[in-house]
Amino acid sequence: MLKYTEENYIDPEVPVNPFWVESLSQVSPEHTHDFFEFFVIEDGSCRHVVNGETQWLRAGCLVFIRPEDVHKYERNGEEDCRFYNVPCRHRLVSEALAYLGEAEMTGQLLQSPTPRVAMLSQTEVGEFVALFERIKLLSSIDKQKARIALKSGLIDLLTRYFFNPDPVKQAEFPLWLEYALGKMQLKDNLHRGLPALYELSGRSVGHVNRAFRQYLQQTPTEYLNQLKLNIARNLLLTTELRVVEIALECGFENVSHFYHQFKKWYRQAPLDLRRSRQAAPRPTAGPGATRQPE
Repeated sequence: MLKYTEENYIDPEVPVNPFWVESLSQVSPEHTHDFFEFFVIEDGSCRHVVNGETQWLRAGCLVFIRPEDVHKYERNGEEDCRFYNVPCRHRLVSEALAYLGEAEMTGQLLQSPTPRVAMLSQTEVGEFVALFERIKLLSSIDKQKARIALKSGLIDLLTRYFFNPDPVKQAEFPLWLEYALGKMQLKDNLHRGLPALYELSGRSVGHVNRAFRQYLQQTPTEYLNQLKLNIARNLLLTTELRVVEIALECGFENVSHFYHQFKKWYRQAPLDLRRSRQAAPRPTAGPGATRQPE
Protein backbone atom coordinates (compact mmCIF):
# COMPACT_ATOMS: atom_id res chain seq x y z
CA MET A 1 0.00 0.00 0.00
CA LEU A 2 1.24 3.48 -0.86
CA LYS A 3 2.05 5.97 1.89
CA TYR A 4 2.54 9.63 1.02
CA THR A 5 4.53 11.96 3.25
CA GLU A 6 4.23 15.70 3.73
CA GLU A 7 7.96 16.08 3.14
CA ASN A 8 7.48 14.94 -0.46
CA TYR A 9 4.25 16.73 -1.30
CA ILE A 10 3.82 19.90 0.77
CA ASP A 11 5.93 23.05 0.82
CA PRO A 12 7.06 23.60 4.45
CA GLU A 13 6.78 27.38 4.00
CA VAL A 14 3.16 27.24 2.74
CA PRO A 15 1.80 24.05 4.30
CA VAL A 16 -0.88 23.15 1.75
CA ASN A 17 -0.67 21.82 -1.79
CA PRO A 18 -4.10 22.16 -3.49
CA PHE A 19 -4.75 20.59 -6.91
CA TRP A 20 -7.58 19.40 -9.16
CA VAL A 21 -8.27 15.76 -9.95
CA GLU A 22 -10.13 15.82 -13.26
CA SER A 23 -11.20 12.17 -13.37
CA LEU A 24 -11.11 8.95 -11.36
CA SER A 25 -8.78 7.60 -14.05
CA GLN A 26 -6.12 9.83 -12.42
CA VAL A 27 -6.49 8.77 -8.78
CA SER A 28 -3.98 6.74 -6.79
CA PRO A 29 -4.78 3.20 -5.68
CA GLU A 30 -5.45 2.54 -2.00
CA HIS A 31 -3.13 4.73 0.06
CA THR A 32 -2.56 6.57 3.31
CA HIS A 33 -0.47 9.58 4.39
CA ASP A 34 1.00 11.30 7.42
CA PHE A 35 -0.84 14.60 6.85
CA PHE A 36 -4.43 15.88 6.88
CA GLU A 37 -6.40 16.37 3.69
CA PHE A 38 -9.63 18.02 2.57
CA PHE A 39 -11.29 17.21 -0.73
CA VAL A 40 -14.57 18.41 -2.22
CA ILE A 41 -16.52 16.83 -5.08
CA GLU A 42 -17.16 19.54 -7.67
CA ASP A 43 -18.98 17.36 -10.17
CA GLY A 44 -20.24 13.78 -10.51
CA SER A 45 -20.14 11.09 -7.83
CA CYS A 46 -17.97 8.24 -6.57
CA ARG A 47 -17.55 5.62 -3.87
CA HIS A 48 -14.99 6.57 -1.26
CA VAL A 49 -13.70 3.40 0.41
CA VAL A 50 -12.05 4.43 3.67
CA ASN A 51 -10.95 2.31 6.62
CA GLY A 52 -12.87 -0.63 5.18
CA GLU A 53 -16.19 1.22 4.82
CA THR A 54 -17.83 2.90 1.81
CA GLN A 55 -18.98 6.51 1.70
CA TRP A 56 -21.20 7.49 -1.23
CA LEU A 57 -20.10 10.94 -2.36
CA ARG A 58 -21.66 13.34 -4.84
CA ALA A 59 -21.21 16.95 -5.90
CA GLY A 60 -20.94 19.16 -2.83
CA CYS A 61 -19.48 16.57 -0.44
CA LEU A 62 -16.50 17.92 1.53
CA VAL A 63 -14.43 15.23 3.27
CA PHE A 64 -11.90 15.68 6.10
CA ILE A 65 -9.21 12.98 5.89
CA ARG A 66 -7.08 12.33 8.98
CA PRO A 67 -3.47 11.08 9.02
CA GLU A 68 -3.34 7.28 8.71
CA ASP A 69 -6.86 6.98 7.21
CA VAL A 70 -6.59 4.32 4.49
CA HIS A 71 -8.66 5.21 1.45
CA LYS A 72 -9.26 4.90 -2.27
CA TYR A 73 -11.79 6.09 -4.84
CA GLU A 74 -14.04 3.89 -6.98
CA ARG A 75 -16.54 4.62 -9.74
CA ASN A 76 -20.24 4.72 -9.00
CA GLY A 77 -21.29 2.59 -11.97
CA GLU A 78 -20.17 4.39 -15.13
CA GLU A 79 -20.24 7.80 -13.48
CA ASP A 80 -17.04 9.79 -13.09
CA CYS A 81 -16.24 12.74 -10.83
CA ARG A 82 -14.02 15.80 -10.57
CA PHE A 83 -12.72 16.95 -7.19
CA TYR A 84 -10.43 19.50 -5.57
CA ASN A 85 -7.86 18.11 -3.16
CA VAL A 86 -6.10 20.07 -0.40
CA PRO A 87 -3.31 18.24 1.51
CA CYS A 88 -2.41 20.10 4.74
CA ARG A 89 0.61 19.64 6.97
CA HIS A 90 -0.12 17.86 10.24
CA ARG A 91 1.15 20.71 12.40
CA LEU A 92 -1.05 23.30 10.66
CA VAL A 93 -4.32 21.46 11.33
CA SER A 94 -3.26 20.43 14.85
CA GLU A 95 -2.59 24.07 15.73
CA ALA A 96 -5.97 25.14 14.33
CA LEU A 97 -7.75 22.47 16.37
CA ALA A 98 -5.83 23.47 19.50
CA TYR A 99 -6.76 27.13 18.92
CA LEU A 100 -10.46 26.24 18.73
CA GLY A 101 -10.08 24.47 22.07
CA GLU A 102 -13.11 22.16 21.79
CA ALA A 103 -11.64 18.92 23.08
CA GLU A 104 -14.83 16.85 22.82
CA MET A 105 -15.63 17.83 19.24
CA THR A 106 -11.97 17.50 18.25
CA GLY A 107 -11.97 13.98 19.67
CA GLN A 108 -15.10 13.08 17.69
CA LEU A 109 -13.59 14.52 14.53
CA LEU A 110 -10.28 12.70 14.86
CA GLN A 111 -11.39 9.39 16.39
CA SER A 112 -14.54 8.49 14.43
CA PRO A 113 -14.20 5.25 12.40
CA THR A 114 -14.68 7.11 9.11
CA PRO A 115 -13.88 10.72 8.15
CA ARG A 116 -16.54 13.39 8.63
CA VAL A 117 -18.40 14.49 5.48
CA ALA A 118 -20.02 17.94 5.17
CA MET A 119 -22.51 18.92 2.48
CA LEU A 120 -21.77 22.19 0.66
CA SER A 121 -23.93 24.15 -1.74
CA GLN A 122 -22.63 24.89 -5.23
CA THR A 123 -21.78 28.43 -4.07
CA GLU A 124 -19.89 27.10 -1.04
CA VAL A 125 -17.89 24.71 -3.22
CA GLY A 126 -16.84 27.70 -5.30
CA GLU A 127 -15.86 29.61 -2.17
CA PHE A 128 -13.81 26.66 -0.90
CA VAL A 129 -11.88 26.40 -4.15
CA ALA A 130 -11.43 30.19 -4.39
CA LEU A 131 -9.94 30.29 -0.86
CA PHE A 132 -7.18 27.80 -1.64
CA GLU A 133 -6.56 29.13 -5.15
CA ARG A 134 -5.99 32.55 -3.55
CA ILE A 135 -3.59 31.00 -1.02
CA LYS A 136 -1.75 29.24 -3.83
CA LEU A 137 -1.41 32.55 -5.70
CA LEU A 138 -0.30 34.41 -2.56
CA SER A 139 2.35 31.78 -1.90
CA SER A 140 4.14 32.78 -5.09
CA ILE A 141 4.12 36.45 -4.07
CA ASP A 142 4.28 36.65 -0.27
CA LYS A 143 4.57 33.41 1.71
CA GLN A 144 3.91 35.10 5.03
CA LYS A 145 0.56 36.52 3.82
CA ALA A 146 -0.27 33.11 2.37
CA ARG A 147 0.31 31.45 5.75
CA ILE A 148 -1.86 34.02 7.56
CA ALA A 149 -4.69 33.62 5.04
CA LEU A 150 -4.37 29.86 5.30
CA LYS A 151 -4.62 29.76 9.11
CA SER A 152 -7.63 32.08 9.11
CA GLY A 153 -9.35 30.14 6.33
CA LEU A 154 -8.73 26.79 7.97
CA ILE A 155 -10.21 27.86 11.31
CA ASP A 156 -13.29 29.18 9.52
CA LEU A 157 -13.57 25.95 7.52
CA LEU A 158 -13.41 23.72 10.60
CA THR A 159 -15.87 25.90 12.49
CA ARG A 160 -18.45 26.11 9.70
CA TYR A 161 -18.48 22.51 8.54
CA PHE A 162 -16.93 20.14 11.05
CA PHE A 163 -17.47 21.49 14.57
CA ASN A 164 -21.13 20.51 14.59
CA PRO A 165 -22.30 19.70 18.13
CA ASP A 166 -24.97 17.35 16.77
CA PRO A 167 -23.53 15.71 13.66
CA VAL A 168 -25.83 13.76 11.37
CA LYS A 169 -24.67 10.17 11.17
CA GLN A 170 -24.52 8.62 7.71
CA ALA A 171 -26.86 5.64 7.64
CA GLU A 172 -25.88 2.47 5.84
CA PHE A 173 -26.69 2.76 2.14
CA PRO A 174 -29.42 0.20 1.28
CA LEU A 175 -28.48 -2.54 -1.19
CA TRP A 176 -31.70 -2.17 -3.20
CA LEU A 177 -30.93 1.50 -3.81
CA GLU A 178 -27.31 0.73 -4.74
CA TYR A 179 -28.59 -1.86 -7.23
CA ALA A 180 -31.12 0.54 -8.77
CA LEU A 181 -28.59 3.36 -9.14
CA GLY A 182 -26.11 1.01 -10.80
CA LYS A 183 -28.72 -0.22 -13.30
CA MET A 184 -29.78 3.36 -14.11
CA GLN A 185 -26.36 3.87 -15.67
CA LEU A 186 -27.50 1.70 -18.60
CA LYS A 187 -28.68 3.67 -21.61
CA ASP A 188 -32.10 2.01 -21.94
CA ASN A 189 -32.96 2.59 -18.28
CA LEU A 190 -31.67 6.14 -18.36
CA HIS A 191 -33.90 6.93 -21.33
CA ARG A 192 -36.93 5.44 -19.59
CA GLY A 193 -36.22 7.63 -16.56
CA LEU A 194 -38.37 7.55 -13.43
CA PRO A 195 -40.51 4.52 -14.42
CA ALA A 196 -37.34 2.44 -14.81
CA LEU A 197 -35.96 3.68 -11.48
CA TYR A 198 -39.12 2.81 -9.56
CA GLU A 199 -39.35 -0.57 -11.27
CA LEU A 200 -35.71 -1.44 -10.52
CA SER A 201 -36.03 -0.39 -6.88
CA GLY A 202 -38.82 -2.84 -6.14
CA ARG A 203 -40.22 -0.31 -3.64
CA SER A 204 -43.19 2.03 -3.63
CA VAL A 205 -42.84 5.49 -5.15
CA GLY A 206 -43.14 7.09 -1.70
CA HIS A 207 -40.48 4.77 -0.24
CA VAL A 208 -38.06 5.54 -3.08
CA ASN A 209 -38.62 9.29 -2.77
CA ARG A 210 -37.99 9.21 0.99
CA ALA A 211 -34.82 7.14 0.50
CA PHE A 212 -33.45 9.63 -2.02
CA ARG A 213 -34.02 12.44 0.44
CA GLN A 214 -32.39 10.52 3.27
CA TYR A 215 -29.33 9.12 1.50
CA LEU A 216 -28.75 11.48 -1.44
CA GLN A 217 -30.37 14.72 -0.23
CA GLN A 218 -32.22 15.17 -3.53
CA THR A 219 -35.28 13.94 -5.40
CA PRO A 220 -35.16 11.10 -7.95
CA THR A 221 -35.83 13.64 -10.72
CA GLU A 222 -32.91 15.81 -9.59
CA TYR A 223 -30.66 12.75 -9.41
CA LEU A 224 -31.56 11.54 -12.91
CA ASN A 225 -31.13 15.00 -14.38
CA GLN A 226 -27.70 15.33 -12.77
CA LEU A 227 -26.76 11.83 -13.98
CA LYS A 228 -27.71 12.70 -17.56
CA LEU A 229 -25.77 15.97 -17.41
CA ASN A 230 -22.70 14.25 -15.98
CA ILE A 231 -22.73 11.67 -18.79
CA ALA A 232 -23.15 14.51 -21.27
CA ARG A 233 -20.14 16.30 -19.75
CA ASN A 234 -18.00 13.17 -20.08
CA LEU A 235 -19.03 12.74 -23.73
CA LEU A 236 -18.19 16.38 -24.44
CA LEU A 237 -14.71 15.89 -23.00
CA THR A 238 -13.92 12.47 -24.46
CA THR A 239 -15.65 12.34 -27.87
CA GLU A 240 -16.19 14.50 -30.95
CA LEU A 241 -19.96 13.92 -30.98
CA ARG A 242 -22.09 16.94 -31.84
CA VAL A 243 -24.07 18.53 -29.02
CA VAL A 244 -27.39 17.37 -30.48
CA GLU A 245 -26.08 13.78 -30.63
CA ILE A 246 -24.91 13.97 -27.01
CA ALA A 247 -28.26 15.35 -25.86
CA LEU A 248 -30.13 12.47 -27.50
CA GLU A 249 -27.60 9.91 -26.25
CA CYS A 250 -28.19 11.07 -22.66
CA GLY A 251 -31.98 10.91 -22.90
CA PHE A 252 -32.82 14.56 -23.53
CA GLU A 253 -35.58 14.66 -26.15
CA ASN A 254 -35.51 18.46 -26.36
CA VAL A 255 -32.11 19.91 -27.30
CA SER A 256 -33.11 23.40 -26.15
CA HIS A 257 -34.00 21.99 -22.72
CA PHE A 258 -30.62 20.22 -22.64
CA TYR A 259 -28.78 23.50 -23.35
CA HIS A 260 -30.75 25.26 -20.61
CA GLN A 261 -30.14 22.54 -18.00
CA PHE A 262 -26.46 22.16 -18.88
CA LYS A 263 -25.78 25.88 -18.64
CA LYS A 264 -27.74 26.12 -15.39
CA TRP A 265 -25.72 23.31 -13.78
CA TYR A 266 -22.23 23.96 -15.20
CA ARG A 267 -22.60 27.73 -15.71
CA GLN A 268 -21.37 27.51 -19.28
CA ALA A 269 -22.62 26.23 -22.61
CA PRO A 270 -21.69 22.67 -23.69
CA LEU A 271 -19.25 23.75 -26.42
CA ASP A 272 -17.64 26.31 -24.10
CA LEU A 273 -16.91 23.49 -21.63
CA ARG A 274 -15.34 21.38 -24.38
CA ARG A 275 -13.14 24.29 -25.53
CA SER A 276 -12.08 25.26 -21.99
CA ARG A 277 -11.03 21.70 -21.11
CA GLN A 278 -9.09 21.33 -24.36
CA ALA A 279 -7.18 24.51 -23.53
CA ALA A 280 -6.63 23.72 -19.83
CA PRO A 281 -3.16 22.64 -18.62
CA ARG A 282 -2.67 19.12 -17.29
CA PRO A 283 -3.34 18.89 -13.51
CA THR A 284 -0.43 18.71 -11.06
CA ALA A 285 0.23 15.27 -9.59
CA GLY A 286 -0.33 14.82 -5.88
CA PRO A 287 -1.36 12.27 -3.25
CA GLY A 288 -4.86 11.92 -4.69
CA ALA A 289 -3.71 11.72 -8.31
CA THR A 290 -1.38 9.41 -10.14
CA ARG A 291 1.90 10.96 -11.17
CA GLN A 292 2.20 11.46 -14.92
CA PRO A 293 5.29 10.16 -16.77
CA GLU A 294 8.02 12.75 -17.23
